[in-house]
Amino acid sequence: MEIRAEEANNTKTLYEASMRGCVATLNTLIQNDPFILHKISLTAFTETPLHISALLGHVEFSKALVSQKPRLVRELDSFKRSPLHLASAEGHTEIVKELLQANKNVCLVADEEGRIPLHLAAMRGRVEVIQELISAKPESILVQINGETVLHLCVRYNHLDALKLLMASVNDEVFLNSKNLEGNTILQVSAMLKQFETTRYLLSVPKIKVDVNSLIENGFAAIHRNGTSPSNLQNPITETTTKAQSTRSATKKSKAALKKEAKSHAALSSTTYDWSKRVMKFKSNKYENIRGNLIVVATLIATMSFQVATNPPGGDWKSDITNQNCTTGAVNCIFETSMGEYTHDKLVFFSALSFSASLSIILWLISGVPLKNRVSVGILLIGMWATVLFVADTYYLYISLAVPHDSQGQYDHVFDFISDWYFWLWAGLLAVIIFIHTLRFCSWVVKKLFMGVVYVLRCCCCCCKKKIMVSV
Repeated sequence: MEIRAEEANNTKTLYEASMRGCVATLNTLIQNDPFILHKISLTAFTETPLHISALLGHVEFSKALVSQKPRLVRELDSFKRSPLHLASAEGHTEIVKELLQANKNVCLVADEEGRIPLHLAAMRGRVEVIQELISAKPESILVQINGETVLHLCVRYNHLDALKLLMASVNDEVFLNSKNLEGNTILQVSAMLKQFETTRYLLSVPKIKVDVNSLIENGFAAIHRNGTSPSNLQNPITETTTKAQSTRSATKKSKAALKKEAKSHAALSSTTYDWSKRVMKFKSNKYENIRGNLIVVATLIATMSFQVATNPPGGDWKSDITNQNCTTGAVNCIFETSMGEYTHDKLVFFSALSFSASLSIILWLISGVPLKNRVSVGILLIGMWATVLFVADTYYLYISLAVPHDSQGQYDHVFDFISDWYFWLWAGLLAVIIFIHTLRFCSWVVKKLFMGVVYVLRCCCCCCKKKIMVSV
């Protein structure tokens, strides 16, 4: 038991020495127990002392551990990270050199997330460490993590100096233009992240392929390889010529001017995008408000029409009698039927039409049909016109029924107004509305036809120009 307690105490002292970087304590422990470094794997610690000293940057202590037991360089912690992973991430160049001298193959060891030491160094922008790692194992540059190259990591974490160093070490054009899982190259990623300086640098590299559409979408419409604003970026001939002249013309525009231009275009793109979102939101709210208002109006008309049908003017017959007031002669009036139906048989008919039309409008609106469609709006307009017209006709019949009749002609002027002016007033108003909408429709058709003709003429002109250029 005393021996186990002593070994546990020595192990604890060893880890404390690794945290302080005390080489004297390490030498004393090794003199007392030459196998103490070999017993580390028997302990419950997830890291070795070399992990701790490499992480904290204790150069001399790390050298002493490697000299005593070089195998510690290949030991992994609970996250499958080697001491080289930790030293690379923290940028301890001297420790990285010592670990690489002991075993260069550790450069290709990946942790549980698939990252090798070069990935961690690129994510932190450790330029000197990157130089040591690619010097030891140049093929480590080609190792990818989750579909991303080490170049993507430099761009994503915005480390331009590290990116320049790595690109200077790679001559493979296919690798430089490789895409991640989202299908984006390093140039596209830098454009999406609005990294103006990185984007300008990548545009100056002849081997980097330029996707003009991607740059335009991300606010770099005016930046080309030479930093100018060409008017025909979409022309492949002009683009090829610009590629050949990129190196000579890259110095024509200062970095300050390029940065100012890129920021201005990015701000313009962002402002346009914000305003477009606001306009779309306003239009969406506008159409939804129209939908709600139409539902309220249609519901009100349906209620009015239903009320006329259930409570007809004049009431119901209280018993079965023979009515002599009809123009067609005597009619047998049935108990609990409408009085007005026998003299104004169209009253219920127009009431039913207005009720059905309003219910159809409500059904159309609650079905979720988008109001942005011209056809949908046209159907709603026609339905509302019909509904209002039928309600007006119902009102006309109701007034003619409600006004009393007498033999002296006391109320003849009322009937004359209703019969002569009321109907024609509504008919004229509806005709004016239909005429206005017809003019608008004709104007829209003429405009579309004119734009179509202009488009065809432009296409013909472009074809003629191409034929002339080819013949020349």
